[in-house]
Amino acid sequence: MNKHRFVWHDLSTKDAEGSKRFYGEIFNWKFDSSDNGPYSHITAGDEMIGGVRQMGNDEHQPTSWLGYIVVDNVEATVASITGAGGKVHMPTTKMENVGTFAVTADPTGAVFAPWKSARPGEDEEKAAMPKPFTFCWDELVTTDPKAAVAFYEKVFGWKGRPVDMGGGMTYTLLDRPGVMTANGAPQSAGGAMRSPPGVPYSFWIAYVAVDDCDGVSARAEKLGAKVMVAPTDIPNVGRFACWSDPQGASIAVLQPRMG
Repeated sequence: MNKHRFVWHDLSTKDAEGSKRFYGEIFNWKFDSSDNGPYSHITAGDEMIGGVRQMGNDEHQPTSWLGYIVVDNVEATVASITGAGGKVHMPTTKMENVGTFAVTADPTGAVFAPWKSARPGEDEEKAAMPKPFTFCWDELVTTDPKAAVAFYEKVFGWKGRPVDMGGGMTYTLLDRPGVMTANGAPQSAGGAMRSPPGVPYSFWIAYVAVDDCDGVSARAEKLGAKVMVAPTDIPNVGRFACWSDPQGASIAVLQPRMG
């Protein structure tokens, strides 16, 4: 079972070369040649994990990451999205021999892309333990967690599982029904939390697996990133940090707890 999980992440940026230099130094990512015009694939080790797209001069949205969620049928999913109160930013688009996607938003404004690959087996489940410098988690930061979780439950069949994080904070895991981890726990497509004070909008943020959260964060800051959340421990999970890259895109890193 491989549907309704994040499988790909694209960065749309006003400075593709600058973004590639930054992420290449931080995560040792490699980027293919410019055969795809303004688009370059990202490779972490031997795994292709996403892409970087140079925005045109007529595009005025901020630099940002976009996560792609596997579905069986993009058009049907888009209909479900609009029926549940979401919006369509880009209609269903087919890329020959690549796949079909759309760009959509939930009712609170967080943007994501339903995706169906044209290549059989491309979106199969990956190893439970992510490899270093690959995407390992996606988190919804939303102004209305209750409405947002209800939307994703309706569209993707995810099941919200609230977790008390202490200090009055609730974090909701978005479980994929019928999909279990190796130790028998429900497997989550991601998580959701309320937008912090001073952040009056909703967005998805992607996490990259690292083996040294503090070191990577310090290196990112030295290269021009702005730290939004300093390295912090999450009990029984690991250590994470969030920053805004030099072009303004939000991204997070997670050093998984071992053992």
